Amino acid sequence: MKNFKTKITVSGKTHDTLYDIMPDNGPLKILFIAKTPAPISVIAGHYFQGRQGKMFWNKLKEYAILQVPNGTYEDEYLLQNNYGLTDIVKVPRDYGNEPSDEEYINGLQRIIDLINKHKPTVIVFVYKKVLDNIMRLNFGIKSKSDYGFNQDLEKYFNSKVFVFPMPGTPCTTKEAIQSMLELKKMIAEKSED
Repeated sequence: MKNFKTKITVSGKTHDTLYDIMPDNGPLKILFIAKTPAPISVIAGHYFQGRQGKMFWNKLKEYAILQVPNGTYEDEYLLQNNYGLTDIVKVPRDYGNEPSDEEYINGLQRIIDLINKHKPTVIVFVYKKVLDNIMRLNFGIKSKSDYGFNQDLEKYFNSKVFVFPMPGTPCTTKEAIQSMLELKKMIAEKSED
């Protein structure tokens, strides 16, 4: 069984973390951008192993955006679906422990480099707050993003921009269903190309 554990050194301190799941080159159908690996996920060696993270995987499977055999880890099947996964900040944090503004600013350049290299059709921000912070800190945009597709933000990333309707957020059930159906349709159309 594969795992994605690695170590990084930041400001002279070594941290266990998870490495990005990326192909050697693009284009990607989806680049998932999370906030930071959760300690429980680092221990497991796989992304999104906490309660909320498992809801993320379940929603992708529910809408047939990601199909995974039972008893396996979802992140092991990202590359074969032409998906990638990264975090804005690679130092792990517990839920509720937010990265600093400086970490967001520093992390964006790495994200932009990945976008330029892998040319994803869709960038999926797993957490709305990550996109809102990036837009505020790096582009001076204070208005909040919407769940689902944000057509007005495409010009900043040269890709379609989608905010994942994570369970437990202020997103309504109707918004979540509509957003996920739009993402499913977009990916299905891309698969037919």
